[in-house]
Amino acid sequence: MLHKRKMCGPVRLAAVVVCVGVLVPGVIPPGGARAQLSDEPVTGLPAPGPEAYASLQKLVAELDRSGGTVVAEVGPHTVTRADIADIIRAMPPIAGGVPFPLLYQRAATRALEQAALALRGETTGLDNDPVVRRRMRNAASDALATEVIRRSLAPNLTEQALHSTYDALVANKPAPEEVDIRLIMVDTEAEATALIGQLNGGANFAELAAKFSKDGTAGNGGDLGYARQDLLSSEIGAIAFAMAPGQMTAYPVRSGNAWFIIRVESRRQPATPSFDAARGALEQDIIHAGAPFLMQQALKSAPVKYHGVAGINAAKDPN
Repeated sequence: MLHKRKMCGPVRLAAVVVCVGVLVPGVIPPGGARAQLSDEPVTGLPAPGPEAYASLQKLVAELDRSGGTVVAEVGPHTVTRADIADIIRAMPPIAGGVPFPLLYQRAATRALEQAALALRGETTGLDNDPVVRRRMRNAASDALATEVIRRSLAPNLTEQALHSTYDALVANKPAPEEVDIRLIMVDTEAEATALIGQLNGGANFAELAAKFSKDGTAGNGGDLGYARQDLLSSEIGAIAFAMAPGQMTAYPVRSGNAWFIIRVESRRQPATPSFDAARGALEQDIIHAGAPFLMQQALKSAPVKYHGVAGINAAKDPN
């Protein structure tokens, strides 16, 4: 899923970056958490100013201000605003253009899904399985290591360093080209083929997307908006950027576990982002640049005993 390091970080989604659809899929049956959240307004949140919608960093900061506030309970598990913020924080920068209530509700749905699945695992005793326990320990170690990197390198995020990085990587350079696309996502190739037949017969793309697409853009007629190629999956990005405005894929496109029909509406060459707009990406770039040296330092100072491929008999897991 990683790709060549660019200004906005190494993010590539399994399918297409539909910030609140494919990225945070809501695959809950009717009557479940999705139904409960879909029409419920988001209330009680500190009202962010217009600038808060410019980046995910500012959006999550609004949630972090009252991160301990519980927004849902799933059995013994609680979901807080900080949990919602963590899910939104993991999204690519393009998600910042999604209306905040919709972004919040999709993230909350994802948090409820995770809690419900965890509860099911605990109920069946799966959390005591040795393999699962090992993976849980690894996940905890990964989260701790990530936080060590973030906090250790935070002093590097000076205004001078940020401006220097901006001047070197962004200023006076053309921004990546973007395409405005509509898409329809379905489960099978046969469904996609049938819909392409209807579109070739004169059916309206937006109407079919609203009726049949399982992507988060369905409510907007399949309109994803403008996106750069590095924020799309390799399959969809390659095809979308090879088409001219007004063209539609002649055959279904598979990406991840879904099938897509793609139509390119227009293309544009956006202006170079301002320093303020690029600030979040610049911070990530500086942290990514400093992480390898920090990891080498940690490894040298840790009491490591490497036993090679053959290894030794592992001690019994006390847990």
